[in-house]
Amino acid sequence: MKLVQLSCYLTLVFSSFTMSIEAVYGQDKEGWRLAKDKDQIQVYTRDVPGSRLTELKVECSMPGTQSQLVALLSDIANYKNVMYKTKSAQLVKRISETELVYYVVTALPWPVSDRDMSVQLTFEQDPNSKVVQVKGVGVPNLVATRPNTVRIADWLAIWKIRPTAKQRIQVTYTCRVDPGGDIPAWLDNMAAANSAYQSFMLIRNSITLPRYQGKSFAFLNQ
Repeated sequence: MKLVQLSCYLTLVFSSFTMSIEAVYGQDKEGWRLAKDKDQIQVYTRDVPGSRLTELKVECSMPGTQSQLVALLSDIANYKNVMYKTKSAQLVKRISETELVYYVVTALPWPVSDRDMSVQLTFEQDPNSKVVQVKGVGVPNLVATRPNTVRIADWLAIWKIRPTAKQRIQVTYTCRVDPGGDIPAWLDNMAAANSAYQSFMLIRNSITLPRYQGKSFAFLNQ
């Protein structure tokens, strides 16, 4: 039965997350391998020896400002429209302008179970470089698990947002995740890289929406 399920999952992943034939594979001195390079979005993966963890890095330039991206990342209720495969997302607690906790469910193709997690999200800006860092850390057992949903075992994501010109920013995103369950690690790496690419396409297309214009934050000096 597991072989049948794995075969179905492979078929769905390969049909839904086809890797670009232009992708260039190589490994830098830090172990990052370019997994996808398309539409000026570069997605890298890195192995963690002896671990189920997947590590990702995304580099992307996009139109917009730091405040617009902060507004988008703070808009938990709209994650289903700007984060790929988000089934649902809800704010659990807004602690301050620079800290909140949210709960999210990510849809995965049958027969793999959906994943869920709670995340503590914090925002800060370096006063000298003006770089904004957004950090997301998984908070285990904050919300009860749902039927037919697997809890993500480990999650850490860091956004570095740099202004490069008027109305333009450069984003470097790194992520470490253990999806839990019995997804083969190599298959998870491939799906994660494509999911990251799709999410950044959605983010880049959404950052200029009217709902993210004219926002200001006390901690943010642009």
